[in-house]
Amino acid sequence: MTLNPRKLEYYERKYERNPVEEAVKYLSNKWTLHILRDLFLGKCRFNEFNANRKSLDNKSLSRCLKTMENNGLIYKVIDENDSRNTQYFLTDKGRSFNRVFYELLLFAIENDEDNEFYSDYEKDELKEMYKEILEIA
Repeated sequence: MTLNPRKLEYYERKYERNPVEEAVKYLSNKWTLHILRDLFLGKCRFNEFNANRKSLDNKSLSRCLKTMENNGLIYKVIDENDSRNTQYFLTDKGRSFNRVFYELLLFAIENDEDNEFYSDYEKDELKEMYKEILEIA
């Protein structure tokens, strides 16, 4: 099926927004996907997000976390006894990115056509492991 560009323009005018652009706005920061992935993997503290990422400085991380919080992807819990012990968690909206991550995984391993990076066994293992991590049925 070929999409008629005029039909798309009609819907964009009708609804005054493009749903793809709306989705991409959540991922406009280069670190958002990394932080979401870390949260799915169980990391939740500020220093855990920039560990092993030399190009992610504290200011950029702080700004990204604040944007993600404002976008409703995460929420933070501040320890009343020690404000340095702030933890971040996925909201339901943030958790809904699980399918996006799984599709990205499938894209990566299915386009490894020459088995350059993953054997067939490793591909199956990755799919199953990420299904469990991302709670995909």
